[in-house]
Amino acid sequence: MRGGEAAGPARRSPLAWLGVAAVLLLAVQAGRSAFIAAEGERRPAAAHTLWPSHPVPQATLALASIGTAAREGKAPDQEALERIRSVGRADPLAVDPLLVAATARLAAGDRQGGEKLLKAALRREPRSSAAHFLLADLYVREQRVGDALSHVAVLGRRIRGGGAEPFAAALAVYLRDPARIADVRPMLQTDRALRQSVMTRLAQDPSAATSLRLLTGRGDSGEEWFRNAFERQLAGGDVGGARALLAAARISGGGTALTPWAAGDDAGPLSWRFPAGSDGVVEPVTGGPLRLVFYGRADASLADHLLLLPAGRYRFQAQFAGSPPPETFEWRVTCLQGGRALATWPVGAPASTQMLDVPADCPAQRVALWGRLGEFPKTTSAELTRVVLAPMVAAR
Repeated sequence: MRGGEAAGPARRSPLAWLGVAAVLLLAVQAGRSAFIAAEGERRPAAAHTLWPSHPVPQATLALASIGTAAREGKAPDQEALERIRSVGRADPLAVDPLLVAATARLAAGDRQGGEKLLKAALRREPRSSAAHFLLADLYVREQRVGDALSHVAVLGRRIRGGGAEPFAAALAVYLRDPARIADVRPMLQTDRALRQSVMTRLAQDPSAATSLRLLTGRGDSGEEWFRNAFERQLAGGDVGGARALLAAARISGGGTALTPWAAGDDAGPLSWRFPAGSDGVVEPVTGGPLRLVFYGRADASLADHLLLLPAGRYRFQAQFAGSPPPETFEWRVTCLQGGRALATWPVGAPASTQMLDVPADCPAQRVALWGRLGEFPKTTSAELTRVVLAPMVAAR
């Protein structure tokens, strides 16, 4: 049984297959363009002038001509075909004549014969981008997506300068259907860069939430795409989906309390984050304070924490070493869904005023420490030693 072939057509509609084929063909077309561009950089015309009988420049010129004709939907000219034939006569082990013969077979409708020739070309030259491209194209047209993906993966690894990105885009579209994950999982497990690119794209696609969760595993909680997907689901009100994503990454904790500064990836996205920027420097000290340097050039978020607090009233407490100027820092609490403000407290505000009421329609919140622009820019250093957000116990 071929990978992805036997069960595929029986389960998927012709329109679904057409969509998969279109996306993958766009991807392999990008591979074709990158391949032709790379060949052009070798200056085959100059090499052919210096050594007309050498098979390498002959084959390169011929393939460039054949590739151009293919892109324009035309038949290759006879001069190019004769060059390829001469290469085959001069070097019986050359791979290029096999590629041209395979292309001719495929164009004539002989897919089985073309496939055999392409496989023979790969046995001669396993690194042949053209052979991988043509096989991927053939398998997609035959709805043998599982077979096509292995060649797509090879092309994706070999193309430089961002050329692999179209393949990641094609796989991400293909993986919108969770039933297709089994076809692709082995490839993603062996190619970290490809997996990173695919997961980043899936995280941006609301229709791929289930597939993203099924592909997520332990160790993913520290990835930017994971946090973005988690926040996007929360912002859209899908708290259940966000919690399922946490479970897939083996993250425990309900998001009902602030974590230590240096909890890091162990707490996943429900932890402190320190946005990188030019407005200040934040250094968490394990078991110690949070050291802050704010340059005072513009309002800036210096630290923030996501929470999943249930509806109710909470008391907020924050303690600094010393007394930073009250106009320099302030705490802001917002509802992640819609971004509406829930509370704002300047540093040094009376404890009696630092109360937070979480409404029932706000399942996720963000607590953030902001630096504020004063009348004049001024650098301020501070150490935050303690932050607590605790539910108020109703008096009996």
